[in-house]
Amino acid sequence: MVEHPWSLDADEIRRTLNCNTETGLDAAEAKRRLQESGSNTITEFKKISFFRILLEELKEPLIVVTILIGIVYSIWGQLGDTVTILILIVFVTVVEVYTEFKAKKSMEALKKLAAPTTWVIRNGKPDEIPASEVVPGDLMILKSGVRVSADVRIVTSQGLEVDESQLTGESMGVGKDERMIPQETGLNDRTNMIHMGSVILKGKGTGIAVHTGMDTELGRIAGLTQEASDPKTPMQKSTLHLTKNLIGLAVIFSIAIPILGFFRGLPVSEMIMTGLSLALATIPEELPIIMTMLLGFGAIQLAGKHVLIRRTKAAETLGSVTIIATDKTGTLTENKMSIESWSSENEKQLFTIGVLMADVSVDHEGNFLGDPMDKTVVEQAGLLGLERTALLKEYTLMQDAGFDGAKKIFLMRYDHAGTPVDLIKGAPESVFALSKPDPDLETKLNASIKAGFRTIAAGFKSPSEEKYTIAGLISFDDPIREEVKPAIREFSSAGVRVMMITGDHAGTAARVADEAGITVDTVLTGEEIRGMSSEQLRDAVRSCNVFARITPEEKLRIVTALHENGEVVAVTGDGINDAPALKAADIGISFGISGTDVAKEASDMILANDDFTALLDAIKEGRRLYENMFKCIMYTLASKIGLVFMLLIPILLDVPLPFAPIQIIIMELFMDLSASTSFVVEPAESDLLKQKPRDPGEKFMNKKMISGIFTGSLTLVAVVLFVYFFSWLTTGDLGAAQTYAFVAWLFCHIILAMNMRTSRVPLIRVGYFSNKAMNIWVIGVIVFLILVLNVPFFIEYLKLSPVSLLPVVGIVLLSFAATYWIEIRKILRVKKGGAGGSGSLV
Repeated sequence: MVEHPWSLDADEIRRTLNCNTETGLDAAEAKRRLQESGSNTITEFKKISFFRILLEELKEPLIVVTILIGIVYSIWGQLGDTVTILILIVFVTVVEVYTEFKAKKSMEALKKLAAPTTWVIRNGKPDEIPASEVVPGDLMILKSGVRVSADVRIVTSQGLEVDESQLTGESMGVGKDERMIPQETGLNDRTNMIHMGSVILKGKGTGIAVHTGMDTELGRIAGLTQEASDPKTPMQKSTLHLTKNLIGLAVIFSIAIPILGFFRGLPVSEMIMTGLSLALATIPEELPIIMTMLLGFGAIQLAGKHVLIRRTKAAETLGSVTIIATDKTGTLTENKMSIESWSSENEKQLFTIGVLMADVSVDHEGNFLGDPMDKTVVEQAGLLGLERTALLKEYTLMQDAGFDGAKKIFLMRYDHAGTPVDLIKGAPESVFALSKPDPDLETKLNASIKAGFRTIAAGFKSPSEEKYTIAGLISFDDPIREEVKPAIREFSSAGVRVMMITGDHAGTAARVADEAGITVDTVLTGEEIRGMSSEQLRDAVRSCNVFARITPEEKLRIVTALHENGEVVAVTGDGINDAPALKAADIGISFGISGTDVAKEASDMILANDDFTALLDAIKEGRRLYENMFKCIMYTLASKIGLVFMLLIPILLDVPLPFAPIQIIIMELFMDLSASTSFVVEPAESDLLKQKPRDPGEKFMNKKMISGIFTGSLTLVAVVLFVYFFSWLTTGDLGAAQTYAFVAWLFCHIILAMNMRTSRVPLIRVGYFSNKAMNIWVIGVIVFLILVLNVPFFIEYLKLSPVSLLPVVGIVLLSFAATYWIEIRKILRVKKGGAGGSGSLV
């Protein structure tokens, strides 16, 4: 371990850590050191294990109450019934735990994919590795936008400026260089050190990782902590609130029905067991776990489409997005720059400046890494005979002032044959403002801007001169991604407005937006926005879709104005300056390839392949997640409420109950969970992206939900009680009537679940058997029925009676006919509203 690395020079650091300040470590040595030093993290993650989740689940109040009810049941019931109940409870709990375990393990794997990465030099070449794999002795590449992932002793520096507020509390940027400083220097004044968690604001350089993980300053301050679990999403909170309310209702009915039965003269023990069975059946123990499954498997499906969810709230909020505020380069465009033209009296002079100021490096295969425009300039310079390696030997870098975000320019100073020369590159208006007038180039610039091409200017001067001499202009073209225009049409159809916010010129922004299919009525520039009040900006963002020459502060103002207008905003960004807007957005979206560490950390979601069109899949998945949760809860509650009334009505009519207590337990604990979980994997309806975004302020238990629960439960009650009373009145055989009611309940349950799979698109279009999970459940129910209706042990144990096949077939047909009104309604709505329809389940 290196003590006081700031007081040592680079050679001493190199000898102490046995590393190379030019080529870095080799891969084998880095692997050995990682095993020795451990993971470069300051957080101790809880390991996800099946048994830990099982123990947590068994401590849940719902499960504890359910087990207690099963134990109390044994006082009045048969021992065999109690054993059955406990076996069912354990079975259901294990199924829930296994499903949650699988979802959480998958989410853990996804978090690793979304974990921060960093650039190091290994084997003499730049290499991007997970930040957790940095080891002492690694040669780190330091550049603007990087969040440093270790305590680093600077080896080389060019205009480095660092934000180390996370460690010191100082919000201003701090200049850094490689010069040695005294051993007694305090943390805030160690100008040759960059500590873990700091962000590089400007400049570039290299440094040696001297401390990692818990040995860093941040690690020593933070101490061992446990990774905090993600906060509950609004939908999870709504589900938990609904679950608590339903527990109250379940308790009320579980007490009220036995009391009514007692006053009607029914046996006390039978009524107590019925109440306990009803409590087991109506407590919605499956709802929280289904919510976890939906969010988990939704994130897994999105990962398959290159969308990584960093915070679970994003998966849910996606369905409510009304506006996507996207940047231009690399998002709507291919980020494959080609030089359209250049204007210069001396092209070699222009491209020499371009090469010297290019922020590029070379990978293992000899390809250039870095800014796409810089790569294109270096490649074109090579065609003109200007090789980068040769130029960097001829010119020696003296100073790199880095990028000025406000003026959008780069400034550098080189030594050429003993003579210093200052170079400038960047936004033409800023370069022209600092340079000697050149009317001819100004005319050419205006023509390039009018044509909509992205243009930069470059210039030079001696340190003694006040003004630069403009060397020339380079205009670039970045073609629109082929798939962007169809995607924007689909966004529009889905009620999601796409706006473009860019730092480019208004002409370039308008051309790209028009090619992409974004409506361009007007283009607002940053200068115009600066002159607007908050109220004027709120009015402007209602109709304007294209914003040009926008600074990070103005981008944040635009997002704030959209929020004030009641919009749900998703913002894309890849730079360090995008972080404020990403944090302010409902969903911040960064890019896996081009995004900076700071942008990724501020975001809720990462597009792993930088593909804007993946957002369409993300919004579709967000809507599917919410719809499936809605259908699942509506179906589950319809079943539970239907069961309550199937027991309440016979008691009020002073007739025997249609179900024995053990039948109620079998039906609900086993049947509801199996059916409900199949809704988790239900595919999205074909018209999902033709619907308007969901209002996030709308109550989960809305009129549609209440109406669906009422009509669904009414259908179940009507079918089951009709079968029960008709059979009993015509045959006089109570045992047979109860058996037929049991069969009717199961089949009506199945067909109602199938009908509730879709809310707008008829099943005939979707396919009656397109949900494999539901198919397995249906087959399981049929096999179960065949067993319990034909095996004497089950007939006696479940208190059933032998029945003939023909009435069972009749019950199946009746169940189908009685619930098919839901499908008829969907078909009529589709015919009325066109393909896809716009109606709902009820």
